[in-house]
Amino acid sequence: MEKNHNKIKMRLNILIGMAIAIISCNSTETKEHDLKKDSMLTNVLIRQLKDGPSSDYNPTEYGETDFEVTIPILKNKLEENGFKYINKATFVEKIKLYFNRTIDTNNVDKYLYVDYLKPCNRKLHYHPNDYIELEGTLVLKNQFFITDSYSIPEIIDYQSKFAELSYLEDKPRFIYDGVEKEKVEIDRWKDVKDLQKLREKNIQVLVHRNKYLFNDDKASLTWLTFNDNTFLTRLLVLFGYDQEPKVNKMVLDSVYKENIDKGETYNQCIANLFFIKDCNGKLQIRNGLLKYVEDNTSSTDNRFLYALGDYVSTLYNGDINELFNEDPSKKFTSLEKAKIVAYIANIENPAIEKYKKDQVIWGKTASTLYNLSVSHPEVIKLIQQNNYFELSRMKTIIEKLQEEGPVE
Repeated sequence: MEKNHNKIKMRLNILIGMAIAIISCNSTETKEHDLKKDSMLTNVLIRQLKDGPSSDYNPTEYGETDFEVTIPILKNKLEENGFKYINKATFVEKIKLYFNRTIDTNNVDKYLYVDYLKPCNRKLHYHPNDYIELEGTLVLKNQFFITDSYSIPEIIDYQSKFAELSYLEDKPRFIYDGVEKEKVEIDRWKDVKDLQKLREKNIQVLVHRNKYLFNDDKASLTWLTFNDNTFLTRLLVLFGYDQEPKVNKMVLDSVYKENIDKGETYNQCIANLFFIKDCNGKLQIRNGLLKYVEDNTSSTDNRFLYALGDYVSTLYNGDINELFNEDPSKKFTSLEKAKIVAYIANIENPAIEKYKKDQVIWGKTASTLYNLSVSHPEVIKLIQQNNYFELSRMKTIIEKLQEEGPVE
């Protein structure tokens, strides 16, 4: 009797295990199958298939509904890949940190648009990126993640999930070209080359951007570094996120090399990364980037400090060589210039004092601040009058200028 009981119990455990396995294996399939129950999604997909992909010959329109029907799909992809949602307060803080955008909790808008081509633009766009006139990311204020806007065929295998809609792409489509005076065949979604690879890349971008930004996932940072480094670069260059040393190094090395390859005098153009005017015309200083330079300057590497020192000369004498889009000497006020000088001196002078015995690359006879104190003594007074711009070392640095030579 007991043997039969054990057999029944064993069979029951096996059946339960099989049921759990089936449920686990089919969880994604079930969610994907549910797509067909979404009539709005189906209707939008029908229209997108009729319209075809956007192109010069085939401009298409996308609205809020096009975007919103993709949200459940994108959330499902995030959850499948281990993304953990954070709370609203933390999300608001991180959007400010990474994109320098403030989420107004009293504003009824559900989304923010982060414009990579016009960073000061605040207008919402729902059209997928064309990477020419439109490129940006949407922040979902109440869903706590970010994503680019995608057409449905760019994120799901519509040909297998909605096979019954294949008739919409059976016939070739043509449009009349008024310039060439002829009919031109336009692509259907099924004609897009490597569409499956594009879908996979879109989902990877979605997952790794969100896991890095909101889950602090270092594996995702590594993936972005190799596969989506333009996004990381924009976080620093456009929005001032300078708290990630790996990104600081990647961007600074790249921008320095890009400029130095044009000629030695272009080295100072890296200053555009450190000192910028924000959307309100106010000076912003990237302290994290300056800290990176301070921590990575050595007896054998002073490239970035020398470049910033050269920039000070342009800041006061004008952009004689026309290196910048906007002459720094005209771009900043006298007070802003003094603040920039103070922040550079705050890391340059201690480094010179530390490494001045290494004459091979530390051959400057005087610091940038000392030379400026001779040619523009009013700068020292401005720094002093503004409480050394809250830089704790600046008072001592100015006092030590006497050791380099007489200061007026």
